[in-house]
Amino acid sequence: MFLNENLFFLIILFFIEQTEGYSYNRPILSSDAGWNPNGVTIANETLIGPNPFDLFINQNNTVYIPNQINGQILVFLQGNLSSIKYISANLTNSSSLFVTIQDDIYVDTFYSSVSSVSKIKSNSTNLISIPRINLCQQCFDIFVSENQTLYCSLSEQHQIISKSLINDGNHLIIVAGTGTPGSTSTTLRNPKGIFLDEGNQDLFVADCGNHRIQLFKYRRLIGVTLVGNGSSNFTFELNCPSGIALDYQSYLFIADSNNHRIIGQNSNGFRCLLGCYQSQGSNSNQLKYPSSLSFDSFENLFVVDQQNNRIQKFDLVIYSGQWTMTGTMNIGRYGHSASVLSNGKVLVVGGCDSNSAELYDPLTGNWTTTASMSFPRCRVTSSLLSNGAVLAAGGSFWNSTELYDPSTGNWTMTGSMSFGRTDHTASVLSNGKVLVTGGCCYLSSAELYDPTNGIWTVTGSMHFARIFHTTSVLSNGMVLVAGGNNGSALTSTELYDPSTGNWTMTGSMNFPRFRHTASVLSNGAVLVAGGSPLNSSELYDPTNGIWTVTGNMHFARYEHTSSVLFNGKVLVASGDANGTAELYDPLTGKWTMTGNVHHARVSHTASILSDGKVLIAAGSGSNSAELYT
Repeated sequence: MFLNENLFFLIILFFIEQTEGYSYNRPILSSDAGWNPNGVTIANETLIGPNPFDLFINQNNTVYIPNQINGQILVFLQGNLSSIKYISANLTNSSSLFVTIQDDIYVDTFYSSVSSVSKIKSNSTNLISIPRINLCQQCFDIFVSENQTLYCSLSEQHQIISKSLINDGNHLIIVAGTGTPGSTSTTLRNPKGIFLDEGNQDLFVADCGNHRIQLFKYRRLIGVTLVGNGSSNFTFELNCPSGIALDYQSYLFIADSNNHRIIGQNSNGFRCLLGCYQSQGSNSNQLKYPSSLSFDSFENLFVVDQQNNRIQKFDLVIYSGQWTMTGTMNIGRYGHSASVLSNGKVLVVGGCDSNSAELYDPLTGNWTTTASMSFPRCRVTSSLLSNGAVLAAGGSFWNSTELYDPSTGNWTMTGSMSFGRTDHTASVLSNGKVLVTGGCCYLSSAELYDPTNGIWTVTGSMHFARIFHTTSVLSNGMVLVAGGNNGSALTSTELYDPSTGNWTMTGSMNFPRFRHTASVLSNGAVLVAGGSPLNSSELYDPTNGIWTVTGNMHFARYEHTSSVLFNGKVLVASGDANGTAELYDPLTGKWTMTGNVHHARVSHTASILSDGKVLIAAGSGSNSAELYT
C-alpha cells in the first residue's frame, strides 16, 4: 500500500515539476479519451463579436477571448459567466493573444497604432509596446515560451519569427519560412496557428495554405510534414489547418478549418474527434471554419467556431468498459426499435406482439409508459425526424406508419407505404426525408417519406431484393446498402443517390452476411461486423468502393448491436444469446474484449445517450436494460 502511494505521489510531483512553468494546459490523456460530439456554447456573438479567431485558457481555467469589434478582451472563469469582466485596452481588430503564468497578456496590436505585439500587465489595461517588433504584417498567432521568447506567426509574410522578451535590444529571428510562399520543406504558405513544445523546443506550425502541419526542430529551418499534404500519413487530408494544441505526450490536436472538424492524435495515429459526420453547420455537433482550440485543466476541449461566432465546449468522456443494470422496462421485448429524442430521453416502440411504447429517462434511470401505437409492430423501424417527431414504419408486414409527438406523448397515423414491410431498414437523408428499403418477403423496392406532407413515394428499386440487410448514410449523402438475404446470404452492396433516386452497384463484400451490423466510422469508412453468424468484419471505403477485410471478432455473432463511441471505437454487444462485448479500434484494425453484459440478449437495441453512455434494452423477450460506461 505504501509503495503504491509513494509511486503515485512521485508521478504527481514529476508532472507538477514538468508543467509548473506553463500557463496553459497540456493534459495527460488516456488513449481511450473521447469528447461529447455535441458542444455547449459558452460564449456567443453578443459577448465576443463576429468572427472570433483565438482564445486562451490558463491552468486556473480562466478564459481569455479577444473581441475584434469592441476592442476588448473578454475574461471569465469557465463555466461561470456571471463573473465576466472586460479588459478595455482600445484594441483594433486584435485576433490573437497569449497569457503568461504571471497573467500578463501578449496581444496582437498591429492595427492599434502601436507595435505589432503589445503587453498588458496583470490587473492593468495599458498597452506596453514590445520593442523591435514593428512588423509589416499582423501576428496571426502568438506563443510566449517560459524562457520569455515570443513567437509570432506572420501569415501574410509566410514566416514564423521569434523575439527575446528579456533583452529589448535583441533583434527578430526567423525560425521558419523564407518570406516567399512555397511548399518545400523550408517554405510556408499563409501559416496560422503555432505551438511550441517547451520540453525540446520543437515548433509546430499549421501551414494553412499548404494544407499540412510542419515540425521545425530547434534552430532548424527545414520542416518535416507530420500530417497533410506531403506526409507519410495518408489517413487525413487537411484543408487549411489553422489551430494547434498539444497534450502532455506531445500528441497533436488540430483545427482543420476548411473541413469544419477537429482531429487528434494518440499512440495509434490520427482520428477525427469533432465535426466528423457533418458538413459545415450551426448545430451542436457541427462546426463552421473552426480556427483555434484549447484544453482546460479538466481535459475538456474548447473550440473557436469562427463563422458561427461562438466558443464551443466539448466535454471529455472516458469509458470504464463496464456494464451496470439500470431501470427495468414495463414489458419484455424483442424485435422493437429505439430512438434518442432531442430531449435526451429514449423512446422504445413495438416489438413482436406489442403496440406499446415507453420512455427511458437517463437522469433517473427509470422507464415510463407513453401512448401506444395503433398497431402492434414486430421488427419495426423508428426514425427521428428533423422536427423532433419519431416515424414508426411497417413491422409485422404492415404498410401503415405512425408519428410520435414527444411534446404530447401521442401517436397519429400518417401516410401509408406502397408495400407492407418487416425486417426492412429506414434511413434519414440529409434532406430530411426517410428512405425505407427492402424487407420481407424479399422486396427490392424502396420508398421515401416526406415529413412536410406525410406522403410516401416510390423511388428506384434496388438491384437485389433484401431482408436482414443494413443501410448507412455516408458523409457524401449517399446511402450504402450491404448484404442481407433473398433466399441465400448476399455479398452484394449498392449505393442510393438521393439526387437521382437511382441505385448503382458498388464493391462486393468478401463474405456473404445477413443480420450483421454496419457502423459509419469517424473517417467516413463503414465497418460491417458479424452476421449469419460470422466473426469476420470488413471495411468499405467510399472513395473507391472497395471492401477490405479487417480484424476478426473473438466471437461469431448475429442480431447483435454496434455503437460508435465518442472515442471513435465501435462497441458490439451480445447477439445470438452471447453475453460478450467487444471493441473495435479503427486505428489498429483490432478487436479487444470489454466487459460482459449482465444478461445475454438477441434482437435488442442500443442507443448512444447524450453523455456518451450506451443503453441496451430488452431483446430475447427480456425487460431488462443495461448501461455501458
